[in-house]
Amino acid sequence: MCNNVAPFVSKNGVPYLECHHIEFLSKGGKDEVRNGVALCPNCHAKMHNLNLLSDQEKLKDIAEKRCFSLFIE
Repeated sequence: MCNNVAPFVSKNGVPYLECHHIEFLSKGGKDEVRNGVALCPNCHAKMHNLNLLSDQEKLKDIAEKRCFSLFIE
């Protein structure tokens, strides 16, 4: 969401990001690729604390473009 690289790498050398459901599972969101994004820990915390509509829309747009590109390639 912030377009920055992962803030650190794990012990295995993999960039650390957290999985986030755009529409929360507890609110009826589906556990599927188009409802999931990888966020840095700060953006993930922001979503769970503020859950701003503008951020939700941005993430939905990112997820839709990603899913669409998966089917074209």
